[in-house]
Amino acid sequence: MTSTASLTLTTPLEAVPGLTAPMVKMLANEGIATTGDLLAEFPFRHEDRSRMEFKGFAPSLEPVCHHVRVTRGRTVRFGRRSGFFEAECEAVQDNPLNQQLTLRWFNMPFMNRAIAVDMELIVYGKIKDVKGRLVMGHPEYEIVNGDTEVAATVQIHTGRIVPIYRLRGGLKQKLLRAAMWQVLQKFDASSVADRLPKPKANGEFAGLCRGKALHEIHFPIGNSELELTRRYLALEEFYILQLRVLRRRLLWRAHPGWQQPVHAGQLAQSFLKSLPFTLTDAQQRSLDEIRRDMTTPEPMNRLLHGDVGSGKTVVALAAMLQAVEAGHQAALMAPTQILAEQHYANACHWLEPLGLRVALRTGERKEETGAMELFQRNIAPEGSARFQRAASGIMPDAQCGGITEATYSKRRLPHFERPWAKYMLTYSTRERRILSSEAREIVLKALLYFNQVRYHLLATVVMPDHVHILLEPLPASWDEEGTPIFHSLTDINHSIKSFTANKINKLEGSSKPVWEKESFDRMIRSESDLQEKFDYIKNNPAEAGIVSKGKSYPWSWPLEHVPQDAEHSTLEACAPPTHASSPHLLIGTHALLYDAAAMPQLGLAVIDEQHKFGVAQRARLIAAGHAPDVLVLTATPIPRTLALTVYGDLDISTIDEKPLNRGEIVTLVRTEKKLADIAKFVRAQIEAGHQAYIVYPLIDESDKLVAKAAIAGFKEWGGLLAPHIVGLMHGRIDAAAKNEVMNRFRTGEIKALVSTTVIEVGVDIPNASVMVIFNAERFGLAQLHQLRGRIGRGAHRSHCVLMIAEKDVEARERLNILVETADGFRIAEEDLRRRGPGDLLGSAQSGEAPLKFADLLGDTRLLTLARRIAERTLTEDPKLSDPSREELRMLVLETDAPAATLQ
Repeated sequence: MTSTASLTLTTPLEAVPGLTAPMVKMLANEGIATTGDLLAEFPFRHEDRSRMEFKGFAPSLEPVCHHVRVTRGRTVRFGRRSGFFEAECEAVQDNPLNQQLTLRWFNMPFMNRAIAVDMELIVYGKIKDVKGRLVMGHPEYEIVNGDTEVAATVQIHTGRIVPIYRLRGGLKQKLLRAAMWQVLQKFDASSVADRLPKPKANGEFAGLCRGKALHEIHFPIGNSELELTRRYLALEEFYILQLRVLRRRLLWRAHPGWQQPVHAGQLAQSFLKSLPFTLTDAQQRSLDEIRRDMTTPEPMNRLLHGDVGSGKTVVALAAMLQAVEAGHQAALMAPTQILAEQHYANACHWLEPLGLRVALRTGERKEETGAMELFQRNIAPEGSARFQRAASGIMPDAQCGGITEATYSKRRLPHFERPWAKYMLTYSTRERRILSSEAREIVLKALLYFNQVRYHLLATVVMPDHVHILLEPLPASWDEEGTPIFHSLTDINHSIKSFTANKINKLEGSSKPVWEKESFDRMIRSESDLQEKFDYIKNNPAEAGIVSKGKSYPWSWPLEHVPQDAEHSTLEACAPPTHASSPHLLIGTHALLYDAAAMPQLGLAVIDEQHKFGVAQRARLIAAGHAPDVLVLTATPIPRTLALTVYGDLDISTIDEKPLNRGEIVTLVRTEKKLADIAKFVRAQIEAGHQAYIVYPLIDESDKLVAKAAIAGFKEWGGLLAPHIVGLMHGRIDAAAKNEVMNRFRTGEIKALVSTTVIEVGVDIPNASVMVIFNAERFGLAQLHQLRGRIGRGAHRSHCVLMIAEKDVEARERLNILVETADGFRIAEEDLRRRGPGDLLGSAQSGEAPLKFADLLGDTRLLTLARRIAERTLTEDPKLSDPSREELRMLVLETDAPAATLQ
């Protein structure tokens, strides 16, 4: 038997005294096999069942805890299978009124064998008055005295602060709690490595360590100890999160960037003088911060945020002109084709007079202006294409450390494929057939031939009897909304394998099959994972003993010694860019990601409305060439807590002023009964010379969702506003039709535009003065604020009407903040509080954050403290290579962190 205080995190549960074989089996069925697995099942809340001052039994809205003695038990049946067991009890304490409490369990006949007369119980539950009797239904109970072997010597289910766990599978609260208690009685807290530095002796967390916190979070002594432990573990979560974002920041800054010196500023000054307004102080301050970053050797990685209509695009264009004046190109990537074309039209209007060429790249359109080149450049292409796009926007990490050996599980191709995903594939030859040198050359050339056409090839090696390939599929086409449809792995594999098999058999005069069915290692999920695969491929020939270490293997890609114009270089690297015809500024959507040939000297990448793009998509633009300066724009003001977490690897500029020439927006909440009155108001605004947006949450009506739809609304409003022309806009309309509708709306031919949220971002029609949003309760506050920002862009007063159901009191209360304020920063804070911050390091935009102990809004001080500690740690140990930080290093370097911490 395991001795006292000898359990560690790796001890199997079957070695824990007090855990029965059925308990161990039930836990194992849910993936809980060791003490570490069990202790990582943290409580999601605690119940204080320690207060048992008896003042009589009484009905209660909240659960109460009582110490009782069973006086009588009986089983009541109604029907063959239904019934209940009830036990009548009296208080163990003085009970002068002789009150009785009935405990009742429905459809649990076995309770008559568990509860007996004269047993003393601690019970916990709500008391109800049922026909004059005080009844506690299905209470939590614990036997504290009675003629039974299961009577508790220590109370763990009642009479104390009790942990409540999230359950899954066949687990029960009592089983999980009892197992946790048994483990903690024998657990060696000193065996757990701390993640946080040791607290100061006189500090808030003096004496706390991770081992002690693990015990206290499950079975706290008291409420004050529980809160202190929660704060310690919250600080630990924040610390790991800050290490990860700060490390990303350091890695990005380690890349060579374009140092873009400040010139006379001729272009920017000419542009700003041509505007019909002057920059606000906040705009000028933000522009100065951006320019200062662009003059440094490290690539800029900055977020520019501000309220709707605060003038972020003007600041971004001025920054882009600095890149152009420094001899580079600049690109602006918008989330929708409508917005990209609007940016393109504005840029042409403002910048063509300066002699600049502006190009548009979307899934549907490619256009370039014909302006003369202002700055002649004759810059030779630098470097090789072999490391471009080698990771999700960040080149393979040479600082990962701690990776000694790669292990691979051979599996068939995934039944699903994700956009922007990277895969490592393996082709094995049939019956271990050995490929000749000529055959290996055929395979390598085929892989490079399809590169940049069907996939980006990140690395490959052609071994004598197998091939490893690290690649990322490219889009084969684009749908109507500009969303890419990717080449499938099946098609890619078929193309390569059939082509090479035919060529090899023709070369060798054979008809035998060449390849086995392909297998794959898991999709690449992190920079360290990518680096691991990259190094594995690179070192495979030497590890297999085919070449000596340090020697090149001719059938691998990339090759260190291959010149850029050599046979093994990619087509993109071989073709020298034609700078004379390259645009100075590129504006586009996702399609811009795949036009790297048009951006040979990309100096600044501006990403508008960053939350509309996936992480990998943004990173791909960043990695389209030499690491450019990156400016990310968002019209959703970022609360300070998110600025330190989600955007912790970016420097932040804030535009907290609005231009003076913007009209007031009046926001109203109305029910659908007022539709006729609202229609009259919209008509009056149109007849006064203004225009209107009518926004719906759905395109088509749905049987499953109680919400209105744009297509049906288009017909309804066409009748309500006749003879005025009403337009329709939604995501399934093709690009040409969208352009036509928006042009007619801009010119004023269309008076009211019925739309889904495709107009949410950036659409600028100064004459629009009314917006009606149906089913407003379905939208987040920040999204409604974004939608509302499409009006009030002129000098006139505007109105936004939020439509809700008649009796939806909760929605009215929530939406009142939009009525009270137009301050996007306050609205963003409220939206964060109500909706949650989403998956902090992933792509979700709402829902609960994967933080088990930390509260982003309530623990701001802890978050700031964690930032300082993380900065100090990375200053002392940038690679986290100290042996004492081994576990911490894995948590920080891996995207898929263990469940015990932030995912």
